[in-house]
Amino acid sequence: MTLASGTRLGSYEIVASLGTGGMGEVYRARDARLGRDVALKVLPGAFAGDAERLARFEREARTVAALNHPNIVTLFSVDADGPTRFLTMELVEGDGLDRLVTRGGLPVARVLELAIPLAEALVAAHTKGVIHRDLKPANVMVTSEGRVKVLDFGLAKPAALPAMSDSTQALTVEAPLSGAGVVLGTVPYMAPEQVRGEATDARTDVFALGAILYELAVGRRPFAGATFADVSSAILRDAPPSLNSLRHDLPRELDAIVRHCLEKAPRDRFQSAAELLAALRALERSVAPSGAGAAAAGEKPSIAVLPFSNMSADPENEYFSDGLSEELLNVLAKNPALKVTGRTSSFAFKGKNEDLRDIGQKLGVGALLEGSVRKAGNRVRITAQLVKASDGFHLWSETYDRVLDDIFAVQDDIARAVSSALHVTLLGKPAAAGKANAEVYELILRAKHFARQLTGPSLTRAASLFDEAIARCPDDARGWAGRARVLVSQAFYGHAEVQSARVQAIEAAERAIALDDTLVDGHLARGVTLCSLEYRWKEGMESLQRALELAPAEPEPLSTNGVYLAAFGRIEEGRALMRRALEIDPLDPNAFLNNSRIEGWNGNLEGGCDSLRRALELSPGMALLHSALGLYYLRQGRGADALVEIEQESSAGYRDYALVIAHWLLGDRAASDAARERVLKYGDEWAFQFAAMSSVRGEIDDAFRWLDRGYELHDSGVALSRVVPWFENLKGDPRWPAFLKKVGLDG
Repeated sequence: MTLASGTRLGSYEIVASLGTGGMGEVYRARDARLGRDVALKVLPGAFAGDAERLARFEREARTVAALNHPNIVTLFSVDADGPTRFLTMELVEGDGLDRLVTRGGLPVARVLELAIPLAEALVAAHTKGVIHRDLKPANVMVTSEGRVKVLDFGLAKPAALPAMSDSTQALTVEAPLSGAGVVLGTVPYMAPEQVRGEATDARTDVFALGAILYELAVGRRPFAGATFADVSSAILRDAPPSLNSLRHDLPRELDAIVRHCLEKAPRDRFQSAAELLAALRALERSVAPSGAGAAAAGEKPSIAVLPFSNMSADPENEYFSDGLSEELLNVLAKNPALKVTGRTSSFAFKGKNEDLRDIGQKLGVGALLEGSVRKAGNRVRITAQLVKASDGFHLWSETYDRVLDDIFAVQDDIARAVSSALHVTLLGKPAAAGKANAEVYELILRAKHFARQLTGPSLTRAASLFDEAIARCPDDARGWAGRARVLVSQAFYGHAEVQSARVQAIEAAERAIALDDTLVDGHLARGVTLCSLEYRWKEGMESLQRALELAPAEPEPLSTNGVYLAAFGRIEEGRALMRRALEIDPLDPNAFLNNSRIEGWNGNLEGGCDSLRRALELSPGMALLHSALGLYYLRQGRGADALVEIEQESSAGYRDYALVIAHWLLGDRAASDAARERVLKYGDEWAFQFAAMSSVRGEIDDAFRWLDRGYELHDSGVALSRVVPWFENLKGDPRWPAFLKKVGLDG
């Protein structure tokens, strides 16, 4: 029986019917506790009344709920309201994949855009031991943003239909959860072993995905018939027409992949979804246009500069080879006719013996610049080569034997040669004019090497090296800009007294800008300091905007502007810049962390979770990620998942901070109090965190007291006050708008 709009099940209010699914009616419902819409599926009465079946179902549901993958719809809970049992799941809005199938088939690039995320979802689920068993276009959604989402993973398990059914497409109906002799699946996408009622495994899902691929490619199913029996017979005995016989423009490799998926015997198919995924990715690379660096007609040529190998006798010269690679990247990134991958993503392959074609595919570029550096005293030998990512073909190579004083000239020579090989004109002035100071150049490269490590000792060492560079050449703006950035890092990470560091950082940044107004680092350092530590938003945003004007294709100015625009309340502008930064630097965990913040500030909790999970894939031990993801789960109503995730946090401080909030919202005041006592040892340095915790706990006066203390101490967290979600309890208090005005966030 269909539930009417306004009907309540527990804390959920039915909004509208969404249709009938494999286990009952599906509705859009409003979660009154968390103020969000969910998909709610009511289980049939017969199902809920069978205690053994229900117990097995709930065990499996817990397994499915543990799947965290951007292409799998999240199962939130199994609930009850009296005798009515129901599921709550992530509400996905978009079109079913069945509605995207077109007569004659989709373009091959679009087929792969849809198939690869589907295969990735299967890999993730199969790794956890979860088999779908009813994969079909109607169980796949494509969101308005283009994200592929698989529904009903491991849950929709249909029973045998009558042998003489007149239905041409069997509907999924409820049945026992497992066991041979039971037909599981929707007929046109069933594997032969399903039709026979035999045991199923991961290869059964591979068959179904092959059937979906076939339909996407040519606009018709591989196995057809007027009745259930006809379709079943075709699946068991017939080989479908080849894709190429139906559509001549498709690559033969796609036909081979689909045929391999649709083999009758499981042993003859791809033996895992991972094998199928690898084949699809290889096909995607092979069908990309072959022009060096080009991805598609009209797109910019694209390149990644890989870290050059240190071939010097002294392993400590690693800073020099890394620095040279970064300098080359910066020269090429200034060319608006060229798309250059960011440093973090390019350097993710340092020390890894990966195939260049795989690197090119992961970075989404058409060409790779690699090389080696051998330094001895004042002489350096640089070998550079440009490689076509699709096939590893060498487009250009050269060896340079020079003295260090000529290093900028070498960089310009390499950049010109690369641009020529990619048929791009090198625009703008050379990287440096005149004769470089070799000693200062080395000091700056060494300082940057230590500055990136972000530990207390490494930042101290970096500051010392920048100071030495300034002493040797006080008119070199790079030394002042580097010093400013180190001071900002020391202030942000608690390695320097904030009051002194912020003043010195602004002074150093303004000195750098006075010497060279085109130096991006100087404007970035000034902008971040003014916004985060001085709360002088107008001046700070002007500096950040200037950095973006100077380097519109570099990830750091893009992401930094994105975060601060969003923090100031201009969230859509911030999101757009972050998306561009992630396109350029797709393997940077910090960029995904910042993107998760912006998505969370905008209320897109699933998008925030996706970004945090991606950051964790890239940097599993990175501080803050697990606690942040746990707090997102908390906001989604997944309390148990939130606590499990938070407990994995590597930073004791962030772990306890998150536990204070989580335990309080989950009703465990004693546990929240205990965690708060552990956080107290951090004192005034955590003023902003104490304000957030106090706000969540309803301790309003304490929250404002800590906010004021954070403002006095120039706590960088205070700059986020407008968008952080934990201050909802303060927004009805007259002190709140007054505080935002004081911090300059009332615009």
